[in-house]
Amino acid sequence: MKKIIIIGILVTFFASLRAQVQTLDDAVQNLRQKNYAAAVEVCNELLAKSSDPSVLSVRSQAYTAMGKYDLALQDADKALSVDNKSDRAHYAKAEALYGRKEYDKALTEYNAAVASNAQMSEAYAGKARAYMGLQNYKEAMKVTEDAMKTFPGEAELFFTHGLLNFQRGKPKSAVEDYDKALSLNPSRNLYQVYLNRGLANEALLEYDAAVKDFTNAIATDPNSSGAYLARGNVKYVLSKYSEAVEDFKKAEVFSPDNSVITYNIGMSYYRNEERSAACKYFQKSCSQGNNNACKMVILNCSDRKIN
Repeated sequence: MKKIIIIGILVTFFASLRAQVQTLDDAVQNLRQKNYAAAVEVCNELLAKSSDPSVLSVRSQAYTAMGKYDLALQDADKALSVDNKSDRAHYAKAEALYGRKEYDKALTEYNAAVASNAQMSEAYAGKARAYMGLQNYKEAMKVTEDAMKTFPGEAELFFTHGLLNFQRGKPKSAVEDYDKALSLNPSRNLYQVYLNRGLANEALLEYDAAVKDFTNAIATDPNSSGAYLARGNVKYVLSKYSEAVEDFKKAEVFSPDNSVITYNIGMSYYRNEERSAACKYFQKSCSQGNNNACKMVILNCSDRKIN
C-alpha cells in the first residue's frame, strides 16, 4: 500500500511539472500568435508561484509587443537580477529598448544575449536592426551576412537582409531575400515580410504582385493599418479610386489620427470627382496638421472652415 501511495505521489508530481511546462509553452505560443494579453495572463499565473526569469522574459516581450516598454524593462531587469547571464532576459531587455528607440542601449543588450548564447539567431537579427536604427548600415549588413552563414535556415535574417537591400536601393535583391524568408516559413514577422515584399514589388512597378503581397499581409494581420494604406496607394496609382478609398478608410480605422491617410481619402474622392466627400476629408486632414490638405481646402472647397 505504501508503495502504491508513493507511486501515486510521483505521478501527481510529474503531472504537475508537465502542466507547468505546458503553461509556459502556452505563454510562448500566445506570444508567437500575437495574443499578447493572453501571454501576460499566463505569465501572471506562473509568476504568482515563483520569479522564474524565463517567465519574466516572456512577459517582458509581450509587454514590448503591446508598447508597454516601461513594464517590459522592469520584467527584464528583474529577470537579470535573478540570472544576469540569461540570454532570454538580455534579449527581452534589448527588444524593449529597441521599441523605445534607444538603439545604442539595445545593441549592448543584444551583444550580451549573444555572449550568453552564441546560437541565439534572433539576437543577431536584433543587432542588425539596432545598427539600422543607428543608421550604421554597413555594420548592419556585415552582422546580417555573417549570421546568415551560421544560420542559413533562419527566416528573420533573410528578412533583415531584404530590408537592408531595399534601403540600399536594390528592390529586386530585396524581393529575392523576402522570397527566401517566406520559403523558410517565418512565424515571427510574416506580416512584415509580405508588407515589405509588396513595397519592393511596388518599387519595381510590379503592381499586381504588390497588391497580392499587401492582401496576404492583411490576411495575416487584419488589424494593422500599414498594408491597407500600402494597397490603397497602389490602387490610387492604378486609378482605381473607389477601391483606394475602401482601403484608406480601413487603414483609418486603425490609425484615426494619421493625417496622411485622411488626406489620401480626400485625394481619392477628388480624383473620382466626388468633390463634396473630398472636401470633408481635406478639412479633417488639415485640422490634423496636413498642409497639403489645407491647400486643397483653399483651392477646391467652398466651405473653407476647418473641422
